[in-house]
Amino acid sequence: MRSAQTRVARLAALAVPAALGLTLLTGAPGMARPAAAPGLDTAAQQAGVLGALAGVTQPATELVALAAKSPDGKVPEADATRLRSAVGAAIDKLQAALPAAAPAAPVAAPGLPVTPPVGAPTGVPAARAQAAPTDLVSTAAANLRKSVDELAAPAAAVPPAVGTTAPVQAPAPAAPAEQVVKDTVNLVAATVLGNPALPAPDLAGLPALPALPGATG
Repeated sequence: MRSAQTRVARLAALAVPAALGLTLLTGAPGMARPAAAPGLDTAAQQAGVLGALAGVTQPATELVALAAKSPDGKVPEADATRLRSAVGAAIDKLQAALPAAAPAAPVAAPGLPVTPPVGAPTGVPAARAQAAPTDLVSTAAANLRKSVDELAAPAAAVPPAVGTTAPVQAPAPAAPAEQVVKDTVNLVAATVLGNPALPAPDLAGLPALPALPGATG
């Protein structure tokens, strides 16, 4: 009995310092946790945008790859449904990660000066402020949703050939898959080029990239 009590006492002696150490590391309930390293908030936001962008390209390119492997260029229904939903959810996440667009610039009557919208970058003409990068992202995202829907749609049956009874599946053209690739590239470009949410590319030897209308930074 005495040995058992001794073991319990030893375990308690070990457990108390360990618990105190864990409390100091994680913080007791109600205690403020240490602040994040300075300067990493912006990097974390930028990484979130890139991660969301990768979340769009992965299912979109998988959809194209499956279509390319199919004899008729169509994707199996289960995969088409899964990837269509994945692309839509990823686009929603990307748009939520981007900064809110500035209000559209008002249109003045002929002969009157135009006042830039509230929040528009200083020195940027009102006409350019109307075409903010976020607006281009929205357009590219809508185009990608449409092309993904077209590629993921089931193949349409054509009337049976003369002398047969079974319908023949019409081969799907390559255009829907090619359009998904183009729209994905457009979404990447609209998100990256001149977007204030991301740093400007500065790789040595890279040609100067155009700035999107209304972009800053």
